[in-house]
Amino acid sequence: MKKILIFFFFFLPVLLGAQERAIDYAPLNAAVKENLINLININTAQPEPDETLAARYIYKVLNKNNIDWDIYRAEKPRANLIAVLKADKKAPRQDALIMLAHLDTAAVHGEWANPPAKAVLKDGRIYGLGSSDAKNYAAVNLAIMTWLKQNKVRLNRDIIFLFTADEENGSAKGIRFLYDKYPQKLKAGYALNEGGGFTDEGRGSIMFVEAATKMYMDILITAYGEDAHSAAPADNNAIYKLSQALSKIEAYNPPLHAAPFTIKFFEKVYPLQDDDAKTTMAIFLNSSDYMQRAQAARIISEDRFFKTQLMDTISPTVITAGAQSNTVSSEAYATLNCRLLPDTDPARFLAALTGLFDNDDSITLTVTERPQLPFPQPDPSGNDPLLRSIERAVGNVNPGALTLAGIGPAASESEFLRRRGVITYGIGPRMDRDGGGGPHQVDESIAEEDLYHQLKLTLNIVLDFAEYAP
Repeated sequence: MKKILIFFFFFLPVLLGAQERAIDYAPLNAAVKENLINLININTAQPEPDETLAARYIYKVLNKNNIDWDIYRAEKPRANLIAVLKADKKAPRQDALIMLAHLDTAAVHGEWANPPAKAVLKDGRIYGLGSSDAKNYAAVNLAIMTWLKQNKVRLNRDIIFLFTADEENGSAKGIRFLYDKYPQKLKAGYALNEGGGFTDEGRGSIMFVEAATKMYMDILITAYGEDAHSAAPADNNAIYKLSQALSKIEAYNPPLHAAPFTIKFFEKVYPLQDDDAKTTMAIFLNSSDYMQRAQAARIISEDRFFKTQLMDTISPTVITAGAQSNTVSSEAYATLNCRLLPDTDPARFLAALTGLFDNDDSITLTVTERPQLPFPQPDPSGNDPLLRSIERAVGNVNPGALTLAGIGPAASESEFLRRRGVITYGIGPRMDRDGGGGPHQVDESIAEEDLYHQLKLTLNIVLDFAEYAP
């Protein structure tokens, strides 16, 4: 059959069209670009970021606009900033909206063409660490906050603008710290965060909205052999054993399964497929034969992103063995980074993986980071007011585009919000599909056009959801 249309949404774009509300976007867009350039020029890279420097830039902008703010720090350099625009006193009370962006970035790796913490504008792109993850969100949210204030927009709910620390390292000094120490400051019903985006590939435009994330789980696989001098090696080399074990894991296919939320995802994406793909997807959605459905799901999962919606994934990320080139170590290790579907049982997943080595005492598996249960589950109904506002905003700025709620493959701060009952969605900018310049990559960048489109979509959502129009 023909290849299923690809939807690789890790952090995708928003390509927007005509806008109904009469807004002068030129000064707003200029403010966003200025914010992003200034934030990139502040080094907040892990493993030792100083988010206080970025927070200082933000509060100086807020001071110019007479917007109150507060900073909360687990440690002196690890700042989290909160600023609130209050609802109109005449508006009926509604749950607050959190606008979230983290200020730290991934660690620098590889050889960059320019210094990572120096913004460079070239060929219509803005280069620099954090340009697409997630200082672009901070720049957009800051510009929207000041625009709402300057234009005296009346709100039907409080909007909590939250700029956090430590997202790239588990959020212990960021949103987790805030929820532990100052939960009353984050009292809200809804939130917008990173995690989704727009694609116009295939037969139609799609705005992918992250409505759930996968569970994060690290497993250490250890292979045991015999230590020896490298000049007289033994037969049972731990590194060879580890290599063979990883090959067995590579060949292993975790069971495919689809919760009601995932079924709805494929029902919505079905009309955009070509005829062959529709046939396969129809079997997956409608067949009463388990084997037929499983085979159809395998074919569908040949698409990289569709696979993340249907299957738990396993990726070896770190391999460690001996420390000297002339000595054979008796042990070799690899970290398996696993991303589990929201309804997967981590214990059963581990048992199935361990079962691959039931007859091999030289291989052990140990969980080094376990998901916290119960894990937030997506709402299959998709009938809340924030998602409806997202759909209307997408329709306003990009008529005809399909809004598609799905499971984001990567972890984010959204998990901590959802654990506390906050309905949270991820949106995002266009990212290149050639694999270069994206989040956590060398020469990270964002197109100026896509940053502008991200601004337009975000502002449209905020106005649709939070503007008070009595």
